[in-house]
Amino acid sequence: MKKKQYVVFGLGRFGWSLTRALYDYGEEVLAVDIDEELVNAISPYCTHSVCTDATDAHNLERLGINNMDVAIVCVASNIEASIFITLMCKQLGIPKVISKASDERHKLVLERIGADEVIIPEEAMGERTAAMLAKPNVVEVMTLANSFRMVEILTPKRWQDKTLIELDLRNTERVNIILVKRGDQIITSPAGDCKLLADDLLVVAGSIEDIKRLSNKATKAVTEVLTDKF
Repeated sequence: MKKKQYVVFGLGRFGWSLTRALYDYGEEVLAVDIDEELVNAISPYCTHSVCTDATDAHNLERLGINNMDVAIVCVASNIEASIFITLMCKQLGIPKVISKASDERHKLVLERIGADEVIIPEEAMGERTAAMLAKPNVVEVMTLANSFRMVEILTPKRWQDKTLIELDLRNTERVNIILVKRGDQIITSPAGDCKLLADDLLVVAGSIEDIKRLSNKATKAVTEVLTDKF
């Protein structure tokens, strides 16, 4: 099966974590940012990284992004850049374009110019928190194309007080934890010695199949003692 090709514009917290997670799962990822330091830092964790001004149409054409399957535009703080990059991605024929918006007006514009999916972080977090309280097992964050999904999950009982090295989730569950929310603290790309606590909210990434399998196990509130592999 041919690997899907992704391009991520903007290497802030979300763009950085998304790039690493996609690459960890064997996808081809092009990371683009105007900050050379960020581009150099992400280079070991993606297929290609390029420092360029993505608001220049000629630069986008030179990157060959028309060959990409999915574009994720993570530059919501610069509304003009966000709109331009989203529009260019659609005009260049990328099948799926996901854009991050700063507010409802920004979201409306992105939808009008053809973005396939638009995310407002604060709004999405509120909706996910409500869903987590009502159904405290697995809450979907995002699905990219037909192969990759991110979900939020409270730390399962069997994972509590263990480090990521001890859990070895990439091999045992074929999923990757890309973010840990601990109270007001957010740990991005947690290291192997990160110990998971009972009240941690985890953002877990993996293939559709592996996330479905994990979701099926989390049929009870994850703070309960589960009797299966969790």
